[in-house]
This record gives sequence, structure tokens and C-alpha cells, in this order.
Amino acid sequence: MRPLTLGLLLISLAIFSSACASSGDANREAVAQPSATPGLQESAAATPAPENATPTPTPAPPQESEIRDAVARAYRDAVVFDPKNSQAVVGDFNGDGSEDIAVAVRPAAGKLEEINSEMANWILEDPRQVAAPDPRKFDPHQGVQTLDPPKERPRVAAADHLLAVIHGYKEQGWRNPEARQTYLLKNGVGVEMKSEGRLAARAEAQAKTPRLLGDVIRERLGDEQGFLYWTGARYGWFH
Repeated sequence: MRPLTLGLLLISLAIFSSACASSGDANREAVAQPSATPGLQESAAATPAPENATPTPTPAPPQESEIRDAVARAYRDAVVFDPKNSQAVVGDFNGDGSEDIAVAVRPAAGKLEEINSEMANWILEDPRQVAAPDPRKFDPHQGVQTLDPPKERPRVAAADHLLAVIHGYKEQGWRNPEARQTYLLKNGVGVEMKSEGRLAARAEAQAKTPRLLGDVIRERLGDEQGFLYWTGARYGWFH
């Protein structure tokens, strides 16, 4: 073989070997850097971050103007709220999930006949005369218990202090213009009146407490410490 031909052949072999080495490096680099999964970035961007659960807002404390409006709406000016001498507490007293209000009021001048009328839109009662529910008389089929009615309907005198309880309706509670289920309690106004949750009231009274359906109104009536509670149909006194 001629020297010129041999030289050309060696040069060709060198060029071919270099090309193969470059191709192998490129392939190894491609394997070392995996390609992105199609659609992965779009999917991550399209998935929204979980939203924080919005807490249920706590109702604002009752204002004097709101209490006056609620009392006037429910009792048609038959009773008067006096902020200097009256007390007001809020809670879910009948256990329906809507906020109620209990307000100490007094009879308005010239309104006794209207307050004592059996045709009034409110229920007039004396919690001391309301018998506690008897678990032995509970009807499990109907889910109710028939309570014995009070022996006599109480009558309000001009000097009486009364506790007006307005049951709330839906989210607005007692502020709702449609909240019109009301109770007027004679001998229901004490001192140191406050709202207390049913679990706390049950724990304090231990086994003696009646079945509680909602929050209670704790207070001192005369020489007795106790609370007003919802029996399912009326407000009773427990001490």
C-alpha cells in the first residue's frame, strides 16, 4: 500500500472515532437529564391551594338600641327596658342553634290588662311553678314528654319585675325581625344574672340537674342560687 493512501486511511479512522465518542457523550448527557413530564407543571399550577375554613363569627354584644327595638317588636310596648336597672344576657337557651336574649323589664304604665291577657302573643309563666320533666314519663316513640300545666296562670302586678326571653330565629338570632316567640317570666329576675353553657351547668349541678337542652340563665333569686332552664316547652327554675 502506498504511503499516501495509508495516511489518508489513518486520518479517516481518527475522525470516525472522535465522532463516535462525541455522540456517546451527548447520549449520556441526555440520559442524566430526564425530560419534564408533560402536563405536570400545568397540573400543579391549576390545583388551587386549600382555603382555610372560615370560622363562625361571634355575634356582637347587644347594644341598648337593639335591645329596645327587640323588646318593642316582641311586646308592643307593653313592657319597658330600663338600661339603668335592667340586665340582659344572651345564649342559646332553647338549644336550637340560634342566639336568644333574656332581658329584665317592667310593666309599662297602663299596660297590665294587655300583659295579663290570654290572647297576648307571649307566654306568661312563673318558672317556680313549672314542674321539672320526669324521665319516667318520656315517650321514646314520639320523642316528647307531656308536661303537667301549672295549676294557675300567674298575673302581673304593676310593681313586678319580669324577665322577657326572646327566642332567636335563623342566623340573626334575636335580632331577626321575624323572631317573635317570646316568654314573659314572673319571679324570674334575680341578681348576678349570667348565661352559662349547659355542659358547665350540668357539671356543677352533677346528677341532680334536669335534662338540659340549651344554655341556662344562672342567677340568685332571693336566698336561692340556681338557674333558669328550658324544659322543652317552658322555663323552669332549678336550685
